[in-house]
Amino acid sequence: MDTHYYNDLSMEADYLKKLEEVIETGHEVVTFLHNTRDKVTAMRILTEGFQFQSHLDYTTDVVTAKDPVTIKYFSIVRQAYGNYTIIIQISKEIIEYYSTELKARTHHFSELLTLNEPFLGSEEDLIYCLAPNFVKGYINACTAEFVPNPNFNASLKLPQFDANLKRILQSPQ
Repeated sequence: MDTHYYNDLSMEADYLKKLEEVIETGHEVVTFLHNTRDKVTAMRILTEGFQFQSHLDYTTDVVTAKDPVTIKYFSIVRQAYGNYTIIIQISKEIIEYYSTELKARTHHFSELLTLNEPFLGSEEDLIYCLAPNFVKGYINACTAEFVPNPNFNASLKLPQFDANLKRILQSPQ
C-alpha cells in the first residue's frame, strides 16, 4: 500500500475527528464552517470577526456534529478553498430572536450580528463582519490542530446588535 496515501487518509481522519469534537456542544447552537487558505487570515478572523457577503450562509456551510456525512462532504468540497477551517457558532436563541424581529423584512439575522456598518464590496454587494465572539476557532486540516478563540461566546448579545436592528427597522423597506 502506498504510505503517502495511507498518511493522507490518516491525517484526514484525524482532522474529521477533531472537527466533530470541536463542533459538538451541549448548547443549542447553529454551526457554520468556512475554509480559508492561510493561517494569517484565520487568525485575523478570530480577532476581528468574519467578513461575509450578503448573508452568512452564502459563504459558509451549516453542519452538525450529529451528521458526519455532511462534515465529510464539507471537507471534500471546500478543501479547494484552503486548509484552515473556521468554526462559527451562534446560539439558536439569538438566531430565533433576530429572525422573528425581522420577519416582515427581507433582511437576514446575520446582518444584525455585526459591530460595524456594512460596506459595498467589489461586486456591488454589501459586506458584513460577524462579531468575533461567534468565531469558536479554527482547525488546520493538515495537522488537526485546533486554535480556540479565547473570546468565543455563542450566546453573547451585544448592544450593537439591537442598534443594528433599530437602524434596519427604521429604514425604508
